[in-house]
Amino acid sequence: MPDKTIPLSKDDIYDSLRGYAAAIQHDPQTNSVFRLAQDYFFALSNGDIQIDELFEPVQLLNDELFEERAKFLARQHGLKDDTYSWTAAKQALNSLADKGFEAFSERISTDCGGIVFTAHPTFAHPLEERNRLARLASGEDIDNTHYGLDASEQTDGISLEEEHEQAQSAIHHAQKSVGKYLSAIFEVAQDRFADRWRELRPSAPTLATWVGYDLDGRSDIAWWTSVAFRLREKADQLSRCKDSLKAIQKAADNPDQFDGLLKAVESSETIARSQSELFLADLNDPEELVKAANGLTDHSSDLFPLEKLVSTIRGLSDGESDHVAKALLCLAAETEVYGFGTSRIHLRINAAQIQTVIRRDLGLMTEDRDLGQVALEALAEKIATAEPAQINFGDLFLEQSTARRQFMLCAQIRKHIDADTPIRFLIAESENPATVLGALYLAKQYGVDDLLDISPLFETPHALENGGRFISRLLKVSEFRDYVAKRGQLAIQLGFSDAGRFIGQISADMAIERIVGQIAGALAERMPGTPLLIFNTHGESIGRGSFPGSFTKRLQHVLPPGLKLRCQNLGTPLRHEVSFQGGDGYLHFSTDVLSDSAYLAFAHYALFEESDALEDPFYSEASLVWDFYSALRAWQEALFADDDYAVLLSDFAGGFLLDAGSRPKRRSKGPAGPRSLRAISHNATLQQLGALANTAGGIGSSLARDIDDLVELANESPRLRDLIDLALFARVRTSIPALRGYANVYSPNFWVACSKRQEEDRRNSRTALAQLLRDGRTHQAMMACANHLSIDLGRFDRLIARLNNSPSVEYRHEARLPIHALHAIRQGAMMRALELAGSLPTISARHGFQIDDVQKLILQMRISEAVDLLRKLFPKSVAQFEELKLLSEDRVDRGDLTTSDYTSLHEEFLDPLIEIQKLIHAVSRAIAHAHYAYG
Repeated sequence: MPDKTIPLSKDDIYDSLRGYAAAIQHDPQTNSVFRLAQDYFFALSNGDIQIDELFEPVQLLNDELFEERAKFLARQHGLKDDTYSWTAAKQALNSLADKGFEAFSERISTDCGGIVFTAHPTFAHPLEERNRLARLASGEDIDNTHYGLDASEQTDGISLEEEHEQAQSAIHHAQKSVGKYLSAIFEVAQDRFADRWRELRPSAPTLATWVGYDLDGRSDIAWWTSVAFRLREKADQLSRCKDSLKAIQKAADNPDQFDGLLKAVESSETIARSQSELFLADLNDPEELVKAANGLTDHSSDLFPLEKLVSTIRGLSDGESDHVAKALLCLAAETEVYGFGTSRIHLRINAAQIQTVIRRDLGLMTEDRDLGQVALEALAEKIATAEPAQINFGDLFLEQSTARRQFMLCAQIRKHIDADTPIRFLIAESENPATVLGALYLAKQYGVDDLLDISPLFETPHALENGGRFISRLLKVSEFRDYVAKRGQLAIQLGFSDAGRFIGQISADMAIERIVGQIAGALAERMPGTPLLIFNTHGESIGRGSFPGSFTKRLQHVLPPGLKLRCQNLGTPLRHEVSFQGGDGYLHFSTDVLSDSAYLAFAHYALFEESDALEDPFYSEASLVWDFYSALRAWQEALFADDDYAVLLSDFAGGFLLDAGSRPKRRSKGPAGPRSLRAISHNATLQQLGALANTAGGIGSSLARDIDDLVELANESPRLRDLIDLALFARVRTSIPALRGYANVYSPNFWVACSKRQEEDRRNSRTALAQLLRDGRTHQAMMACANHLSIDLGRFDRLIARLNNSPSVEYRHEARLPIHALHAIRQGAMMRALELAGSLPTISARHGFQIDDVQKLILQMRISEAVDLLRKLFPKSVAQFEELKLLSEDRVDRGDLTTSDYTSLHEEFLDPLIEIQKLIHAVSRAIAHAHYAYG
């Protein structure tokens, strides 16, 4: 039976934390989190409780956070007050109709941007758990003892195929929302413009995905896999088109006229599906390549233009009733939105891959920081004289350059799958305009320059500082202007995740708004009236660009009303895209209810919401805002470069991270340290340590001498207050006691103190651990970070106290209780793991590793790796391998020849260590719920 003094119920845990925190009045170094962690550790060490008894409190805490996350999701989607409902949408459409048919037609046919589903690794919670979360948020009854995954269960990660399936599921829900949106347009038009509604050619916010097409930072997606996915998507969409036509045909006055189109669509679906299967083979084998390629190219004559399909569907509406005609016109409009696929596609590579081609194939150097004028001029000449090459799949098979191969892929998709639907070509980490011209040269070389929207991604500090000049340089090149004019828009991408990693999330948000304004100004000067397509790539967490409020607030955060107004005044039409990244992003499209509200929120902000930013002093107090931005960015850049911060990110917290996607957590090439850690892993590490430094940090220190002016501006400016509120959300979830607790786990002083007055085995293990930690680097670095953050956050707390409608100190302390409890349980389990590591028996060096190698793995929380090594060395008893009983050869047990039996070692060390690893990851999943996202 567990000791009654050890809190295992949620209420008892919270009471213990409150009681320990109260001691701060007498002891300023009181740490309620680590004090409770020690209770758990000593109870585990003494055998008063077992590891498996800690899973239940973790589950209860997880359930509380799960339920709060579901409530937040419902609030964000406006489900309680029908903020983003079809009734509200029709009201907005009717208000637009009041302006007359021409104004109505122009607005609803405007290309306003859309929604992009990416494969970012945020699949930390299994699909079943995320679906339960979505259903609970949608108002469905969830009949479960626990909301989430059982705390003692492990997740197995996710494959690319599974990511693609989940993205397609989200897209399917989104498609239904698109259909309802178009239907609402026609319903209002039928009522308001009875004689002209059939003339309408409505557009809708588009759907797109890069799942299966994104090669930035990964090399595991073969080009033929991308072809297979695109063919499968084409077959799926043709199947849905066929089903819709059959359903409409039943109510048609002239059903026979549907037969020819139905036959063509069904045939194309069958062919595309069989072709997809061929491309799922291993096309490293030339014979398989030829089989798959010929199976696709032999049917190229069957490829009919998208416009022909759309016009044929529209033509069927002639002479039909209004009900049937509306259904056909909706289907035609949907088909234009998707193209020959379930959505449009984005391909993405890294700027370095383009530069490799430029350097190697064209003999140009593009690494000079003056933006490469020589390279720009040389590339412009090559673009002007480039002639499209005639290629086949053999060229893809032989090509070793990733960049060239991706442009070839676009050419083959155009020739054999979909000749008309635009493809986005994203270039990550763009810092040099020559990279974009190099991409344009390759696009023209393969005959796809009129189909691709080449889009540089601005995310690095250099790009955020120089992006406006970057685009200005490009727009001076006549060949580039001709390309933009041909495409009808200039496309750019902004990366909130990496920007926030490098310069802090608040300063990144401000830098991105600034750079977009500069680009819009440059475009308006050189090409007046040309639309600017902005793809804002952000995650679901505050540290990666998501605002923790309503969907309207979320959209305003990445595309502020003031920026919309500036572009409007410049005469530059905006087309806005936003990302929904990985499993956390797909949550918004996991049920029809959530999908409808998310889609309607986007459509409303893009098409119907007028900007009122003229009254925001954020834009008139430019000097104060610039000083605030500059000081905050400097604070964050200094933190990112700090050696102690590098230790905090890389020492042991990586063991808290989950297998949340098919992409590696770290970049395989480039510098080590914080820069090598991807944005999601970086942010997840900060979440798991309770130290959201990239969002909460630096605010208090940025304008210490002008704090009065900053408080006054924050209370009057909606834009600045939203930025401060983002940091405030992070502040509530930042815990210096938790961070200091992790530091104390690695304190040699703590382990020396723990070794006193103990039984010999525990005294020896703790002394051994103190020896392993004797340099104190981890403890010192983390304490230094905690001190630095504590001083800064103290200043921020004083600023918060002066803000209108800010949460009280008492509220913030209570709000942290679930997080504090989880950190305490984890730290207690970690200390038990380290104690076990100090107790491990020595092993012979002949095995290729020594016991201190295993102990170091455990210190880094790479517990499963350590256990795997030991399991190979110390197998379980022969009797526990049931399969060995099937051996036919006779044997007789003899006491003097007993096979080595390591059952006790497994029971005392390895099995508890694995349970601790499971517990650590269960805590990680629960903490992610507290942040409404993983990473």
